[in-house]
Amino acid sequence: MIEENTEKSERSRSRVAFAAAAVALVVIAAAIYFPPGRRGNLGGSASRETLPFGAAERAYAPKLNFGDFSIRRAENYLHQEVTTFSITVTNTGDRPLRAIEITLELHDEMNQVVLRETRRILSPSSPPLAAGQKRVFDVSFEHLPGLWNRQAPKIRVTGLRFD
Repeated sequence: MIEENTEKSERSRSRVAFAAAAVALVVIAAAIYFPPGRRGNLGGSASRETLPFGAAERAYAPKLNFGDFSIRRAENYLHQEVTTFSITVTNTGDRPLRAIEITLELHDEMNQVVLRETRRILSPSSPPLAAGQKRVFDVSFEHLPGLWNRQAPKIRVTGLRFD
């Protein structure tokens, strides 16, 4: 009888220890996935302010000229190859710009889109792009599709903020 009680007691302790270990694993996983101080979406993508692109911004977008593309590849500190597009942007309009967001599209040999990505090339923390001013911006990618035709991306303005 004493052996049965001891055996039941050991099983009960084993179950409690197993439950405690399972709870600890869940807490550790949650701490890794939802670190303290993390803000924004819990779905994993960082939320950021969307730039306006109303009628005034759409009317001004054609006044931005994109040219003088150059493509270079380099290795980052993690020994990964990074491809960087240098793009010269000229503000031919009459207003200074505080922020610019563009969408780049890379195509394959059949002119199908193999990568579409939106990037902010001028942020409010940078000096504004004055009317008539030209500036070079770099857009880097760690991974590019193998089907990319190695041509300059097609670019369209998707957001602007005037100064």
